[in-house]
Amino acid sequence: MLISFLFSCKKDSDSKDDVIIITASGDISGKMDQFRQLLGSQLNTTPDAVGGRREIDWDGVPDDLLGKTLPGDFFNPVGPNAPLGRQRGLAYASNGEFMVTNNNFATINQEAATQFSAFSGTKTFSNISSSLWDVLPQKPGTNVAATVKGFGIVFSDVDVASSTFLEFFDNDQSLGKFFAPTHDNSTSFSFVGVYFKNKKVTRIQVGHDGVLSGGGKDITNGGTKDLVIMDNFLYDEPVAK
Repeated sequence: MLISFLFSCKKDSDSKDDVIIITASGDISGKMDQFRQLLGSQLNTTPDAVGGRREIDWDGVPDDLLGKTLPGDFFNPVGPNAPLGRQRGLAYASNGEFMVTNNNFATINQEAATQFSAFSGTKTFSNISSSLWDVLPQKPGTNVAATVKGFGIVFSDVDVASSTFLEFFDNDQSLGKFFAPTHDNSTSFSFVGVYFKNKKVTRIQVGHDGVLSGGGKDITNGGTKDLVIMDNFLYDEPVAK
C-alpha cells in the first residue's frame, strides 16, 4: 500500500503553512524517490554544499564498530582529521544506546531479529535502549546547530498503527507528529517523510513502541511491544541557524 498526501495548517494569524507528507509500505522505492525530489535532486556527500539533499544508509559504518555503541556524531565528526565523507550534518542524542548491526540485531535480541530486514545494503540502525530520541541537524563538518525543511526514515517491521512516529520541532514549538504506516505482507518496510515548505526544523524526535535490549519477542510473535529497526535517513542540506 502506498499513500501520500498534502495538507495545510491554518493558524490564528491566518498564515498558511504547507506541509507535504509522504508515507509508504511494501514497495517504498517510488515514494522515496518522490521525497528525494522534494529535498533536492543533488545528493551531497562532502561538506560545504549548497542546496540538494543528504542520505545515510549505515553501510558506511565500519565492521569494527558493529554491535558497539555508536558515537552520536558519527555522521558529522569535526576536526582536522575528520573523514569528509562522514560529515553529513546529522547528530542524534538520548539516554539510550545507538548501535549498527549487520545481523538485524540478533546479538541483542535473537527472538525478534527474524522480523527485521535491511532496506539497502546489509547494515541497520537502532537505539537499542530508548524508545524516544532526537535527531539534531548540524552544519556539515561543524557542530553548529542547523535547520532542515524535510526528513524521512525507512523503518522495518512496523506492526501497530499510530505507534512509530516522527515529531518535528522548530525550537520548542511542535510542528506535528507523523506516524509510519504498518508494513504490508510483501515486505517489512515502511517509510515516512515530511517536508515543510515554510518552516525550519531544528529537531526531529523519533518514537517507537519498544526497545531491543529488553529482550522478548515482537508483538506479532506473542510479545507485548512492537519492536522496529531503521535503515535509510533522508533530509535536505542542513543550513546553519
